[in-house]
Amino acid sequence: MSGCCSLTCKAQQVDTAIVLIAGLNQHFFADTGFFALLQPVLAQQHRTYAVDRQSSGFSSDTKTPSYRKFASDLALLLPQLPARKFLLVSFASGSISARLLADDPAIAPRLHGLLLLDPDVPTPAALELYNGAPADWYRAHLKELLPELAKGVWNDRTAKKISAELTQIRQLVPPAQQQLTDWNYLQQLQASRLPVNRQQARAIEIAQYQADLATYSQTPWQHSVVPVSVVDSDFEAPLIAAAKEDKARLERWRQDGLEFAATLAKNSGGRFVALPAQNHLLMFSHGAELAQLIDELIAAPAGAASGSSARR
Repeated sequence: MSGCCSLTCKAQQVDTAIVLIAGLNQHFFADTGFFALLQPVLAQQHRTYAVDRQSSGFSSDTKTPSYRKFASDLALLLPQLPARKFLLVSFASGSISARLLADDPAIAPRLHGLLLLDPDVPTPAALELYNGAPADWYRAHLKELLPELAKGVWNDRTAKKISAELTQIRQLVPPAQQQLTDWNYLQQLQASRLPVNRQQARAIEIAQYQADLATYSQTPWQHSVVPVSVVDSDFEAPLIAAAKEDKARLERWRQDGLEFAATLAKNSGGRFVALPAQNHLLMFSHGAELAQLIDELIAAPAGAASGSSARR
């Protein structure tokens, strides 16, 4: 859509389409390259759209990218797509945009449900953690950082982070799904992060994260009119094991998040699924399990899950 988001469509004629939106990994990258396996798998049976925020992927640029703005852009985009209903699948901080979109009374009736993969959660312990390092550093130093980025001072740093991410993803994808993964698309999206204007956009968006979280935490989460399902990994376990002074805070973040996600799913008529994975990029390590869950959610009437819980 001109002036808004870019989307990659894999088409099947069905009543309910799947919309995939990304969130942050440990390198604070977030684009639809993260769906380079899940989208091709889902597209075998479903119409799917992988949508990037402005200043990410192949989208146009904006001066102030944020997850709040992305929710507004999606509210304009979804009515233009040829589907009666949408299952919105978000990863990590993409849950901010997903939830804000679900609160839009013009969009909520079009949503079959939300599926949040390792979402950001608005508990006090989580907000304290999210608003700390590195987000607080970017907020404090953004004005001085942007002109330095324009000089290319982080070019090598950015390239190394991308290389490390690609190595990790290649290790996460099971052998049977290596050929299903669109490696070319993933690497194109990774390359789109390298230009200095995109490095600057990333910094601006990280600095905006606090305001995104503030809006997110004010949503009436436990009273969602849209069914919300949550998939939870145990990616926090290695962080907790390696922590020293912050161990208790991280454990509280983990436990609060588990309880919050399970309660949210139960109250909204969604499903809560715990996966035995100690990595965050579930879309690569557990693509088959996620595809099966999405098949089940689309096949069921909205809200039919009745707050069920499972381990896979």
